[in-house]
Amino acid sequence: MIYFLAFVASFLLSLALTPLVRQFALQRGILAYPGDRKIHVKPIPYLGGLAIFGSFLITATLFLPFGRQLGALLLAATVLAVVGAIDDVKGLSPWARLGWQTLAACIALAGGIGITAISNPLGGTIDLTYGRFAVELIGFQFHITPVANLLSILWMVGMVNVINFLDGLDGLASGVSGIAALVIAALSLTPQVDQPLVALLAFLLAGSTLGFLPFNFYPAKIFMGDSGSYFLGLMLAMLAIYSGGKLATILLVLGFTIIDALWAAIRRIRKGVHPFTADREHLHHLLLQAGLSQRLAVIALYLLAGLFGVIALMSERFHKLVALLVLLVVVVVLIASLIRIGRHRQPLQ
Repeated sequence: MIYFLAFVASFLLSLALTPLVRQFALQRGILAYPGDRKIHVKPIPYLGGLAIFGSFLITATLFLPFGRQLGALLLAATVLAVVGAIDDVKGLSPWARLGWQTLAACIALAGGIGITAISNPLGGTIDLTYGRFAVELIGFQFHITPVANLLSILWMVGMVNVINFLDGLDGLASGVSGIAALVIAALSLTPQVDQPLVALLAFLLAGSTLGFLPFNFYPAKIFMGDSGSYFLGLMLAMLAIYSGGKLATILLVLGFTIIDALWAAIRRIRKGVHPFTADREHLHHLLLQAGLSQRLAVIALYLLAGLFGVIALMSERFHKLVALLVLLVVVVVLIASLIRIGRHRQPLQ
């Protein structure tokens, strides 16, 4: 019952906050204008991510017992939500964004949210805590595990940018993030994981995100902006770690966009530009170039995320590895096919 109440409370609060944030953005002129890398045709207010974040923060303080890990999670999420809002309003350089994202990941690590082991698909786990040592800083003792800490930072920063890359069509990032949060919630309630606190967090995140979706789905009345994509990316990364390190599950749900993000980074580096520089060559853009409407493209990617989310929940370790390989092949073939189709169609207007 508590999970249902948490979801409904966060959903309704997000539903109420979003119009207020939209009105604020309109009054202050905080708008996304059409341009070469944008596909909308009229100015749309930004900062919708603050409604998602505000709903989550308020309901989390009401429903959850405060502790070190929760405090670190909320602080790290707050840092990125605020930094994302600043990026929306003033704009930050790619290196400044990376620095703040790394700081937020370090805050999570300091609070005990980090990868310590990964599952071996063939059985057992791979311990990542070797080489551990302690350091004292401002009166606090921190345990440093070089390999585990580096992998944790890469995971969290990577997920932030994956969701940021995904936020290219109306309702895409918010809908897929909501699906991912629901999958994490379901995973956390399984007997094998048994993490009721993580399930509650995930339901709060899902409610906050899906309460925003009616205003963000095509045709969007408001965009989440970087305040939303940074917050959601970090939260999903931390929850995947928090739920017993079940990274393979989130990899399956978000696999299509992770592969797309890796391809985008490689593509941009080959062109001599920063890997975080925006363009219009992502998978969702290719779907539009192939002739799908925004609505159909987004729904297709919802179905893909949902399908592999269900597969993740029903699969054991080895079968998850097989599913990941299948997803990799599907996405690579899909991208290659869409690029080929796009060459024979008119460019996206």
